[in-house]
Amino acid sequence: MKGSSFLIKRLFGFLYLLLFSMIGMSYGQDILTADERLWLDQQPVIRFAPAPNFPPVEFFDETNEYQGITADFIKIIDQKLNLGQKLEIVQLDNWGEVLSQGRSREIDMWGAAEKTEGRSQYMLFTQPYIRLPAVVIVRNEFAGEGIEALEGKKVVGIENYASYEHLQEKYPQLNALGVPDIETGLRMVSYGTADAIVANNAAAIYYIEKNGLTNLKVIGESGFEWNLRFAVRDDWAPLLSIMQKSLDSITAQQKRDIYRYWINLDSSGEWKFTRDYMWIASAAGLVVLLLILFGWGLRKRAAIKLQRLTQRIEEQKKIEEELKNLATTDELTGTYNRRAILEIAQTEFEKCLDEGLPFSVLLIDIDHFKQVNDQYGHEVGDRVIRAVVNVCGDTLRLKDIGYIGRLGGEEFVILLPGVDQIKAHVVAEQLRECVEKQPIQCVENTWYSATVSVGLATMKRSEKFDELLNRADLAMYQAKKAGRNRVDISQETALF
Repeated sequence: MKGSSFLIKRLFGFLYLLLFSMIGMSYGQDILTADERLWLDQQPVIRFAPAPNFPPVEFFDETNEYQGITADFIKIIDQKLNLGQKLEIVQLDNWGEVLSQGRSREIDMWGAAEKTEGRSQYMLFTQPYIRLPAVVIVRNEFAGEGIEALEGKKVVGIENYASYEHLQEKYPQLNALGVPDIETGLRMVSYGTADAIVANNAAAIYYIEKNGLTNLKVIGESGFEWNLRFAVRDDWAPLLSIMQKSLDSITAQQKRDIYRYWINLDSSGEWKFTRDYMWIASAAGLVVLLLILFGWGLRKRAAIKLQRLTQRIEEQKKIEEELKNLATTDELTGTYNRRAILEIAQTEFEKCLDEGLPFSVLLIDIDHFKQVNDQYGHEVGDRVIRAVVNVCGDTLRLKDIGYIGRLGGEEFVILLPGVDQIKAHVVAEQLRECVEKQPIQCVENTWYSATVSVGLATMKRSEKFDELLNRADLAMYQAKKAGRNRVDISQETALF
């Protein structure tokens, strides 16, 4: 609907803004003092950077046009101040970049910003013009109520947002995780890679509807409320006064019209996103007109809509697949991350147990890895980790067996479903030898030969996977104590 109704959106938007900008506006009366007007006239440009992806407060649409509540405030302020070409809307990639360029004076003003102690060191803030609560969103099957029920759970917040700082400071008992944007966070919760997200309700509803995330619900407020303000660079105090006067001159009716245009506050106090419904009504009227005047073109337009819809569905599938990969893949090595490999391990372990098959585990640790970091730096250390993992992965692929995952740091686990102790020992020795023979370039003309210590354990009928992994871990430490660059077998392993 967004693509096909763009023209009518702009028409309605223009008429709407024209109407409420005329109401309560003082024609011919300058709200600024002579000094403020002189200061403003002397500025060749005011660079304004909105939050690029914070609907319905402010965002850039598919045509990169600035939209949202704050955008409508800016349009009224522009008309009141007669800024003309002075106001330059700067579209940046993310909120972190907005903060960074505000700090470096590359931009002069923000919209929709929360006032914090850190930001106040280089920006001045108006009084709040939008207040939005941050709510806690979980999957439908979650039984608890309120943020207190999430102790020990993975709760995501938006990086560089004041709400995420609040989450970290006020709720240390939560496993807080930063994500780049609210859309990513909502998908993580919906797909089960996170337990909850703290986000503003209006934006959450927008993205839930956009992405069809029907398995989510709100279980309460987080205790944080956005008091959103305009912010100007702290060496431009006259601009702060100008912006505050402009905000104060906007009538209560104009503010209500803007809020109702984008969001609706019902009697229960919950925010509901209503802009789409306005477009549905507008589009319905347009369809009637088209049926009368342009009926012959409807089939062609319907085909175009269907094509666009199919394309969006395919794009959505790709995004979801990428998100799943991010949730299961270790960023440094490209192997399974800790959570993913342990989930695979549990599934394969139970399968082998049910079918009476052997199951072996190799726990691998890179020898003297701290010395590599201390001598060559972490960049070379990362290179060593990737090289060791690549050697192990190539060997496993050649044999068409096993899974490899990174548990953390320089420690890895290899799962060998259906492989008994004797064969697993052969695999472990081959891995160890291949790693030792693989030269790794540290710096120019300097090469490093890594070695690994390997602990091997094979499943016993009476144990759980955690116990099996613990035995492999003890065997690996035994290999290190015995001189490193060797494979040790858990003495409690039963042969099949």
